[in-house]
Amino acid sequence: MATVKDVAKLAGVSTATVSRALTNPEMVSPITRLKVEKAASDVGYSPNGLARSLRKSESKTIVVVLPNIDSTFFSDVVHGIEALAHKNGYKLLIGDAGNESSRLRSYFDLFDSKQVDGVLSLSSDVPESMIVNSAGEVKLPIVIAGEYFSDIPVPTVHIDNHYSAKKGVEYLIMMGHYKIACITGKRSNPVYNARVNGHTETMTKWKLPSTEGYILECDLSYIAGYNLGKQLLSLDNKPSAIVCHSDEAAIGVLKIAREMGIPVPSELSVIGFDNLALSEYCVPELTTIHQPRQLIGETSMKLLLDILSGKKPNPEMTLPTQLIVRESSCPPPIDQRLQVDL
Repeated sequence: MATVKDVAKLAGVSTATVSRALTNPEMVSPITRLKVEKAASDVGYSPNGLARSLRKSESKTIVVVLPNIDSTFFSDVVHGIEALAHKNGYKLLIGDAGNESSRLRSYFDLFDSKQVDGVLSLSSDVPESMIVNSAGEVKLPIVIAGEYFSDIPVPTVHIDNHYSAKKGVEYLIMMGHYKIACITGKRSNPVYNARVNGHTETMTKWKLPSTEGYILECDLSYIAGYNLGKQLLSLDNKPSAIVCHSDEAAIGVLKIAREMGIPVPSELSVIGFDNLALSEYCVPELTTIHQPRQLIGETSMKLLLDILSGKKPNPEMTLPTQLIVRESSCPPPIDQRLQVDL
């Protein structure tokens, strides 16, 4: 029986490209699609890997895999998943992978043992072997919520992280900031890599200097924001603004700034990311990028329901974000202000 590898070899493309061309043709060029379709016809290949995964028996249970159950962001996404799952007669099993591969695998194994009908993963830090078979086909009903893979054709729901990060930096530049630091997550994660690229590309576009030590990576927790904020604010050439890629890290920065006697926003502007409920109640209220967390959950569950019913799911859904301006940001002091010629 012909496999996706046979098609890839004949067409001269990767197995991932074959999967995209046959299941999501809009994601590849017309020339590539025709080349793959001809190769598939020549070798007698039929893309039915996902159909083979759908079983007649159902548990009516979905496992939602979280990288860290402590995060408020993830709990908001789960609320959205739960609302639609309950409406459609499904129960949720919440799995906290704790950033450990063995725990992560134990939750994915629930599908093989027929204890769950599908997987909603709120992390893209999943080994490819858990998702695709030896032929390069997706081997279980799965949707990635909030994150995405760069090379595996799995349905995903996320925001435009590159553009969203640019919005925050451009807002600061328009107010006259040019010493803009960034506290981000691990750049091995495509989400944070995209956000940092959006940040640095915007700085380059405006011909602003890239200051060494201004971009720092961490787990984006309160304590990490506090510690890295202290590191940035202890520099001789300290920034006039800090963009944090989570509200929790931004709130940590607000705390250390207060302890160091640096007033926010008159001497330091701080921007977060996510628009968690707490961002509106901290002091000062936090300027942030709003992510539609509950909508991410609802949309992800809708895609998984489509897969479970045998429908062809939308391969990728990008949801809108919004810059929410509150009290933690304003123009820098006049003597530190960039003169922007519009």
